[in-house]
Amino acid sequence: MVSSVLNTLVEGLVLAGDFLWQALWALLLGFMLSGAIQAFVSKEGMVNYMGDASPRSILYAMGFGAASTSCSFGDIAATKTLFKKGAHLIPSVAFLIASTNFVIGLTFVIWALLGWEFAVAQAVGAPVFILIAITLVHLTIPSEEAQRVRERLTKAEQPVVTDPVCKMRINRENGIPVSHKNETLYFCSEGCKELFEQNPDMHTTSWQEKITSWNGWVEAANQTKKDLKMLWKELAIGFLLAGLVGAAVPQTVWTLLFEGGGEGVSQIAYNSVLGPLISLATFVGSIGNVPLAAVLWGSGFAFAGVIAFLYADLIVPQLIRIYRKIFGKTIGNRLSIILFVSMAMTGFIIYYLFAVLGLLPDPGITEPGEGMTIGGFNPVTILNVLFLLIGLGFVALLVRGRRGAPGDRVVEDPVTGADITVKDADYCTVHDESIYYFESDESRKQFTDSPTTYL
Repeated sequence: MVSSVLNTLVEGLVLAGDFLWQALWALLLGFMLSGAIQAFVSKEGMVNYMGDASPRSILYAMGFGAASTSCSFGDIAATKTLFKKGAHLIPSVAFLIASTNFVIGLTFVIWALLGWEFAVAQAVGAPVFILIAITLVHLTIPSEEAQRVRERLTKAEQPVVTDPVCKMRINRENGIPVSHKNETLYFCSEGCKELFEQNPDMHTTSWQEKITSWNGWVEAANQTKKDLKMLWKELAIGFLLAGLVGAAVPQTVWTLLFEGGGEGVSQIAYNSVLGPLISLATFVGSIGNVPLAAVLWGSGFAFAGVIAFLYADLIVPQLIRIYRKIFGKTIGNRLSIILFVSMAMTGFIIYYLFAVLGLLPDPGITEPGEGMTIGGFNPVTILNVLFLLIGLGFVALLVRGRRGAPGDRVVEDPVTGADITVKDADYCTVHDESIYYFESDESRKQFTDSPTTYL
């Protein structure tokens, strides 16, 4: 008994490592994309492209998503950034779905492991999935609620801002706000505010200037680090859960499940709903769910269920937790339900569309395969090595930022005594015309409650 449990645990850990390896490049790309968006793309740019719920904004969002990664964990970080920067919730949801299900890399993996019919079905179904989801978002999530969430995110995640004139880092609540080109800028004094208003262009930096400067890329690396810091626990728990469930649940359980639903339309509807439910139970996300989808297909799961399962990486348990964390419990729960209903409906629709066109694959012919190779190497291995090297470049930028970025200085948290680089400080406050920096919000609260205790 003990030996069996230990074997299952070991197998689960191996599976977790395998799932992580398959999704690693996409995770790295997603988080680095999120960091770059925060560093280089202004709120004005987001409003111009995704600031409303028009078809134009939705198409732009789909295009941005298609150029993104195929990892739901990395892309929720990018989606949060877009929404926080001013993108409307509807194109933000379109971006989330497209960046996970409408990308070329994922299409090739599906083609290799499941066949071209599945690759085409997954790509054709993505716009259907998006259309259903954004319609439900429009009907169930009022724009006023979404705006309140954006205001909370902005306040909670950007407590420290920089005066664009004197470059002083100040706490938002102590700054003087000024609206400029759809963004709110904060100033430490009336003098800086007046200087800015005399010549705004002198004190603002375009994205072209940022993207060609070392400091701009240092900021992108810093933002990437912050997103990873926020989500690493959810990622770790998720991959471990995926491996353990995959190792512990016997294949006979899946077979019994596939036999439900009766025949005809009811069976297709049952399988379309069952696909996302299996994803909820197994927690296999992004590219990592393609091998399991191949196993399910080879074990007798219906085409509609496999397609719905491929989309269901967006509602795995840890992502639902992240939705609730970002958007709040009410909107987070609604969004999870919307995604579930949308992917189940998409699997059902795509099944009958392909049935009419005569494109349904034959289970007797399509077998899970080893996939393609490039120069003898699996494409996932090549991509992982490439993005790990790029990740090392971002680490080098972080080191450079700590060592020598202009204006950097090290200060001491007056409460804990910890050394903090001003550039990386997230919390500060002003007391007696002096600014103090803190390593946590808890530390800042202790100081503001009794400043004299720490001075």
